[in-house]
Amino acid sequence: MSTLHGRRGRMPSRALLVVAALSAMALLTGCGATDIPTPRRTVTVFVDAPGATPAPSPSASRPAVGTMQPADSASSVPTALAVGRQRGAPHSYAEARARLEAASPAAAATDRFRSPTGNIVCTIGGSSSLAACEVKKGRIDPPLPSICPPDGPKDVGRIELDASGAVPVCNSDTLREGDEPQLPYGSRTASADPVGCVSEEFGVTCVDASTQHGFFLARDTFVTF
Repeated sequence: MSTLHGRRGRMPSRALLVVAALSAMALLTGCGATDIPTPRRTVTVFVDAPGATPAPSPSASRPAVGTMQPADSASSVPTALAVGRQRGAPHSYAEARARLEAASPAAAATDRFRSPTGNIVCTIGGSSSLAACEVKKGRIDPPLPSICPPDGPKDVGRIELDASGAVPVCNSDTLREGDEPQLPYGSRTASADPVGCVSEEFGVTCVDASTQHGFFLARDTFVTF
């Protein structure tokens, strides 16, 4: 005790507590109280507070832009579709109509024609459509499962234009008769009203002025609008 009192200044409170604890232990030991259990050591673990749960990205709950949902029936097929490379294809009635008006009219009127390569044949004013064109080679995989019926061909070979718009058809029949006159590139059918078609090196475009619908068809690609 003399050593503690000999220190300069006031004894810290922590030291006083240690001294009191040692004195109590000495008294208990002297009294034979040795069966008191040793206190368990307490360990405190500090952890970081949990962060706020990150908000889900908007794209995680929203379908990707431009993603097509399967249609339930053929009647729900949209009138605006674009499949394949679409090289040189118009994507609106206004663009297609401008091409028709810029093209040279055919020398003779006809309701049937073929492209210079013969791969595309078309009819105008048929019994079931205002205009229709089909490819011989380069049929197209449908963009929607509802386009092709389950018991028929699984690819699109024809586009038919009627009053409700242009519709892709998974045809098993053909428009081709073998004697269709050629419509040169850069030429259109003699009549453009209300329905007309133009033949270009990269495909055939047909439009209906009364409904302002139309389509473009080429090997491995088509556009409807």
